[in-house]
Amino acid sequence: MANKDWLIAIAVILIWGINFIFMKIALFDVSPMVLGMLRFAFLLLPAIFFLARPPLLWRWLILYGLTISFGQFAFMFLALSMGVPTGLAALVHQSQVSFTVILAALVFKEGVRRHHFFAMMIAAVGLFLIGVGQFQGDMAVIGLFVVMAGSFSWALGNIVVKKLGNINPISLVVWGNLSTFVAFTAGSLCLYGADGVGVQIANLKPLGWLSILYLAYVASLLGYGGWGYLLLRYPASQVTPLALFVPVVALLAGMLFMAEQLTAWHWLGIVVVMASLLTHVFGAKKIRS
Repeated sequence: MANKDWLIAIAVILIWGINFIFMKIALFDVSPMVLGMLRFAFLLLPAIFFLARPPLLWRWLILYGLTISFGQFAFMFLALSMGVPTGLAALVHQSQVSFTVILAALVFKEGVRRHHFFAMMIAAVGLFLIGVGQFQGDMAVIGLFVVMAGSFSWALGNIVVKKLGNINPISLVVWGNLSTFVAFTAGSLCLYGADGVGVQIANLKPLGWLSILYLAYVASLLGYGGWGYLLLRYPASQVTPLALFVPVVALLAGMLFMAEQLTAWHWLGIVVVMASLLTHVFGAKKIRS
């Protein structure tokens, strides 16, 4: 990657690493469906009035929104509301890396380089170690499968982005999430009715509003804009493993802001994940030498 693109990748990792904290905070005040509705309402406004619609058929924009946004976050918000800790949610969510690489190999016949494969294997060990430290025995196992359902939806969205080709990523994030907003709004009205949705919004505290603004403008607009830019320029097998570093940032953020304690297992797993990132970045040079 070019140096500029590495800076974009690092920014996305940091943005998404603390993203889970803001999700958890917002879910103290509103339900998962209403949170999704508000997040994508702010994402659309006012940006949709200033950005031209991508030159795509509506079915592709709808498919993008329903996979990379609605499916991913409906399941993730639900899992967090079920009590899955932020660090563990971030950890399990990175199963999207394997899903994406496998789907890209099937759909686009993308090869997986040796050092990328080794890096993912090392990361899997690191994530397992973090999971040993993070897992809480009284937590319902179903929560982990709910997170993985969101991860698979994210992977499908990554494939859609690759399929679309060279499209303005910011414009795609905005216009592609019209369907996301419609889906979350329909779900909210079906579950709670207009009055119930209004009560939840009225009960939002200032920190809840701040969290929603972060999710809309920073995590979605900047995060997915940068992610889409990288996916368009590089193979999925090169880009998606970088997201394996997100759980490390999420665990550290959980420790600092949510009083989630890190054990020796966590720290050992963090070191191993960092080693996998170094293998991912510099492994090709080592193999050639």
